[in-house]
Amino acid sequence: MKIKRYLDKDMRHVLRRVREDQGPDAVILSNRRVDDGIEVIAAIDYDEALVRQAMGSPPDDCEDISSDALAEIAEDDAATTAAAPVQIVSAELTKQPVADDSIRQMQDELASMRGMLETQLSGLVWKDTCRRFPRHAQILRNLSQIGLAPDIANIVVNRLEPTNDLKSLWSAPLTTLAQTLPVVDDELLQQGGTIALIGPTGVGKTTTIAKIASRFAIDNWADDIALISADSYRIGAKEHLSAFANIIGAKVYSATSFDELSDVLVRLRNKKLVLIDTEGRSQRDRDLSSRLAAYGRNADRVKFYLTLSAATQEAALDETIREFNKVPLQGCIVTKIDEAAQLGCVMSALIRNELPVAWFSDGQRIPDDLHPAARKKLWLVNQAVECMEASRPRIDERRMAEDYSRQKFAHVQ
Repeated sequence: MKIKRYLDKDMRHVLRRVREDQGPDAVILSNRRVDDGIEVIAAIDYDEALVRQAMGSPPDDCEDISSDALAEIAEDDAATTAAAPVQIVSAELTKQPVADDSIRQMQDELASMRGMLETQLSGLVWKDTCRRFPRHAQILRNLSQIGLAPDIANIVVNRLEPTNDLKSLWSAPLTTLAQTLPVVDDELLQQGGTIALIGPTGVGKTTTIAKIASRFAIDNWADDIALISADSYRIGAKEHLSAFANIIGAKVYSATSFDELSDVLVRLRNKKLVLIDTEGRSQRDRDLSSRLAAYGRNADRVKFYLTLSAATQEAALDETIREFNKVPLQGCIVTKIDEAAQLGCVMSALIRNELPVAWFSDGQRIPDDLHPAARKKLWLVNQAVECMEASRPRIDERRMAEDYSRQKFAHVQ
């Protein structure tokens, strides 16, 4: 049995290709609408009797598409002979008067067959890509090793200039990835302002505030800095922040409610730098929307930065960005870079959600382990390579086939 996948803009064009390629004995196993048009899986030398027996259908009820659709195709092709019929397995099966349990069994068997065929076809497509575009395939493998998602990896590859230089298998994609990463050139340390760090629990908001305050104190008076503890949930939150503040001589204020926070902000309006440490909230917290809305009342005087841990799974990062984006975000701060096994996950989430990053944090040293993102993009991608070399993730060719078999391949040779 020879199985092949066809993709075209509509059913007429797909059927024409099936007929021209496999002839009148071709059997269509499945068809569905996809982003690029209609996808059909067809086969030749198909054991029709076995399929009918498995589906509980009689052997003589096969229905052919030989009338309107193929006749119209024949007219479009200016064919001088009658259009050859193409058997549609799924069409005849849906017309059988069978019991509900038989229908369910048939659907399960078709789904199983479809899954098997798609897996086999994706493997064939990926092998064909590796053969025709070996440099392209190797770049995708490299980007997969640093944890970059397939959709983002494809964006990077499509932006590469065509070349046969093997030395550029790493350098060119990493440079392009750095250029694709959204950043904001934050002037916080020069101009000051009022900022609030928001995000899930345990991502390092308090430590990051200490780093920013310490860095700002190098060129300014400690009296110009004020820290606000708005975390009334975590035990010892204010004491933790006060320990950092005492090192630089800054004062810490408490705000246990949103009204109190607004009052404190009014009292501190003459400070050059005001940093607000908020409580950690899960992106799935039922009260998150209402609390973000309350924070949003101060959006005219407060800049909000989402704090993300680089050690978080990509799906959780996407979900977090989506939920916390309900307040106007100035950007984000990526922490715990030193703890991540793969940095491609956080880079993928930032690019996909178009969230600019202002600062990178890669350790506990205050204030040393804080870096401006606008000047450290290449540093981040180099860190991603170092993480890969340390963890040495295994390339799963089956997963590569599933991820990239339906991607539109660029002109990179």
